[in-house]
Amino acid sequence: MGLMNLDITPRSTFGKNANRRTRAAGKIPAVLYGKDRDNESVELDTHAFRVAMLHLAGRSAIFSLNGDEEDIALLREVQRNPVTDEVLHVDLMSIPRGVPVTVAVSIQVIGECVDVKNGEGSVATSLDKVEISVRPRDLPESLEIDISELKLNDKIYAGDIKLPAGEIVTDPETLILNIKPSVIVIEEEEEEGVEGEEGVEGAEGDAESDGDGDGDGDKKDKKDKK
Repeated sequence: MGLMNLDITPRSTFGKNANRRTRAAGKIPAVLYGKDRDNESVELDTHAFRVAMLHLAGRSAIFSLNGDEEDIALLREVQRNPVTDEVLHVDLMSIPRGVPVTVAVSIQVIGECVDVKNGEGSVATSLDKVEISVRPRDLPESLEIDISELKLNDKIYAGDIKLPAGEIVTDPETLILNIKPSVIVIEEEEEEGVEGEEGVEGAEGDAESDGDGDGDGDKKDKKDKK
């Protein structure tokens, strides 16, 4: 994908009060650092940064700075106000040209599984992102997994994902998703008639045994006659 541009300008004032004035002017204080460059205090436009983050929608943020495709930076940290969610400060890490970076990329499930369509199964997702090592210019917006040919109990692991460039960093044995069979619940009807008959039989048995001792009396009378 093409890298999103992010305009930055040098910042000459420092300290809490200066940062407040910067934010009040619609700018965000930031720092740009890297292995082969000195730390630079910069600022960027608040509105442009918000638009960029909305466009990225949770994907790893890698920018070309000031329209220069050779000057690339990875968003490392965003400090926010815990109450207002206002962006207070941004850290950008410069990436040398041609050097791969390790970033998390979102997984997009495409296609339609026949067993899921028929209601016999469902897609159980275990992971929605995987880490890959790739050069910034080759960073994909997302990684697609087509489930059209999957059957019940089929599983997809990180190692099954094919990358257009770079390599998977996430453990290849990590489960991404599987087609889980639907659980069918069968409700058993209560056998009221059977239970009722057993209750009647029990009652009759009790009645016979509780016949005011007639059974025992008959036995005693026979013994007396003898």
